[in-house]
Amino acid sequence: MPVVLLLAVVAILVGVFFAASGRGGELATEHGDYAPLDLGPVTGADIALLQPPTSLWGYNMHVTDEALDRIARAMRDRDVMIARLQRQLAELQEQQQHGAQGKLEEAEGAAGAAEEGP
Repeated sequence: MPVVLLLAVVAILVGVFFAASGRGGELATEHGDYAPLDLGPVTGADIALLQPPTSLWGYNMHVTDEALDRIARAMRDRDVMIARLQRQLAELQEQQQHGAQGKLEEAEGAAGAAEEGP
């Protein structure tokens, strides 16, 4: 009886050793059991109201990371659009200033020619 018990303990220890050293095979990949997030265009209200699903020890990490990635992507896209619009606005203001200066110079030239007239 003690020999059988000793062999069982040795077998368990060998199994634990192989599993711990990575030779015991791998676990199957886990697929999420949650509905995919459908945020669409992200607004400030979406961020404030976002409540990722909870898991046993807090928030579901995969879903929370996915939501934060989408929020970061939306904010980056918004920042790019804001920079583009600001650049366009600056170009339009510059064109408007040059156009106004050209018209002012034309008006001054015409007024000077009228004064020198006949």
